[in-house]
Amino acid sequence: MRNHLVLLLLFLCAGLVAQERIALDNPSFEDAPQAGKAPQGWDNCGPPDQTPPDVHPNDLPPYHFFGVNMRPDDGWSYLGMAVRENGTWESVGQKLATPLQANTDYLFSLFLARSEIYYSGSRGEIDFSRGGVLRIWGGDAPCEKGELLALTVPVDNVRWLEYVFTLRPTQSWTYLTFEAFYANDRFYNGHVLLDNCSDLVPMPKVPSREDLEAMDPQGLETVIFSTVDKFREVGLLQDLTEVPHMGVCYKTHEFEKQVAESGLRRLVMNTSFEDLSALIRSLEAILLVKNLALLKETTRLSLLDSKEISPEEYQYFERADTTFRENEAVESIRSKRLEYIQLHRGEIIDEITGL
Repeated sequence: MRNHLVLLLLFLCAGLVAQERIALDNPSFEDAPQAGKAPQGWDNCGPPDQTPPDVHPNDLPPYHFFGVNMRPDDGWSYLGMAVRENGTWESVGQKLATPLQANTDYLFSLFLARSEIYYSGSRGEIDFSRGGVLRIWGGDAPCEKGELLALTVPVDNVRWLEYVFTLRPTQSWTYLTFEAFYANDRFYNGHVLLDNCSDLVPMPKVPSREDLEAMDPQGLETVIFSTVDKFREVGLLQDLTEVPHMGVCYKTHEFEKQVAESGLRRLVMNTSFEDLSALIRSLEAILLVKNLALLKETTRLSLLDSKEISPEEYQYFERADTTFRENEAVESIRSKRLEYIQLHRGEIIDEITGL
């Protein structure tokens, strides 16, 4: 048991020192529109004898380089990178403010698209409208391709779509490179448009299945709360129906805290009916009886017009906070939750390790 407690403490402490998200420099490729120039904050990583990528869209003469006139997804401009039938392609990169850490998952997204019109060449006669793919590399030097971190399907959408990745570097990398590439083994003329990159968000780590299976209900309860909090901090698990058993535990825990802070009556009056209904379902799941009945009745009374509530009902509503404390003394929500965790420990462990 002592070893299991140590493992749990190590897991919780690791969450306190977790790496912060990494923001890219100029993530939306903002710059004055120009053909053959990488946007500010980004290095040209293409062959020196070929033209660099382009900043679109150009709304001044000569108007819309290569016929590309799509509006940005974010800001005023975006990046266009070409692939060529001569076996060359365009790419950009930058040094990260904080290196990517080995064996850490990073959530990352950006918006990609293809222009329906993309003509280039000395006389603008070559069709580059075919979609390419995007490759994301980690490296230790400018433009170095040390490890392939992500590869998209061919980008054929002619409106902006968000592409979401989980980057899993096997070693630490200080540079990130975006590279347009071919959708198959044959060279062709094509392109990819990029805009609106997110931060690189380190995903929270979870204990191993072996460690979780060795924990008692109290240990699992602590891991549930910590895991949900950490995933929510990075914008995940906003919808707890994705993890229904963890969701039940977390919602009942939040209910306890909110009642302690504001009292049952104020909580009911300041919570939407939809959220109260979800809370009621969670309390039903842990087989709570007394305070579940109290919550249902106070919810019903709060929805009534003041003229419709009887003196007895009004008195019941006024005593709700006192009644809640009396019920909690003989039927603890936490004890019911721990019983629920023990009953569903296998499913809960599956949910945690599946994140």
